[in-house]
Amino acid sequence: MRKIDAFAHILPRPYLERLERRLERTMAPSQLAYYREGVFSFDPALTDLDARWRKIEPYGEYAQVLALAVPPLEEVGPPAVAAEFARIANDEMAELVRRFPDRFAGFAAALPLSDVGEALRELDRALTQLGALGAQLYTNILGAPLDDPRFEPLFTRLEEAGRAVWLHPTRSAAWPDYPAESQSDYGLWWSLGWPYETAAALARLVYSGHMERHPRQLVIAHHGGGMVPHFSARLAMGPGYRQVKDQLPRPPLDYFRRFYVDTALFGAPHAVRCVLEFFGPRHVLFGTDMPLGPASAVEATMADLDAAGLSSEDQAAVYAGNAVRLLGLRAS
Repeated sequence: MRKIDAFAHILPRPYLERLERRLERTMAPSQLAYYREGVFSFDPALTDLDARWRKIEPYGEYAQVLALAVPPLEEVGPPAVAAEFARIANDEMAELVRRFPDRFAGFAAALPLSDVGEALRELDRALTQLGALGAQLYTNILGAPLDDPRFEPLFTRLEEAGRAVWLHPTRSAAWPDYPAESQSDYGLWWSLGWPYETAAALARLVYSGHMERHPRQLVIAHHGGGMVPHFSARLAMGPGYRQVKDQLPRPPLDYFRRFYVDTALFGAPHAVRCVLEFFGPRHVLFGTDMPLGPASAVEATMADLDAAGLSSEDQAAVYAGNAVRLLGLRAS
């Protein structure tokens, strides 16, 4: 069965070499050490095409949609620097898609989100000149929520173009788990913080009325939408619901179910079943986080889906059909 991995990461080697030189001058040593150990050198397939080919060759008719790996460009430098790195990354991803169309089905543009004007210029270039399928946005922009009015033009441009938002979580150890502490411990900023970040960003887009104002907004949330499907009953009631029930014409969960999500849950079949049940098979795209998940991320994700009890039609939709339909990819 054809498979389109809708959320696979890459750091093209020329981009990474330039990025490391920049971060050596500007980033705190502890944060740079995390990126070097936990991202840049996590798996050679992130930067080495030969290593990637070896890893994906056993999967048969399998292609990837590329999204730039962290750090968010806002962390790399001020807007002009972030814009320069966005141009480099997008040029390199577009070239990879052009050279290897059987393996790379498309890419999500990287944007310098700390300056909306710069981001809009790069988004227009990526969409009209490079053929980007949409853009990757992070769950907060240097601590600002996505429903901040300054980001409205970006969402509007993507909606009008019929292009997708790839929503990726961001949070670091600098965000403490408790007010009495100065940083997160035990890696909770990642294991629990990122799923929370994803759910919080989606909830802000719902409760703020953004999804009501933008009925055609296409958002693909990483890691199954974080906590949303697992805590949907809480999102449907409580303080959030009471705050907005007189402003939103529909129940909150109607808006949450309009989001699309991927299956990058690292080999957790119960979680994948929950995601499929809440969002429905037509709103779930096969995505693995490859190569930043466990070494067996692709195989584990396939096993999760194969064990989910889907009909052959729904399984084909999740594996490739939904990506073809939503992203305008070739049918075969």
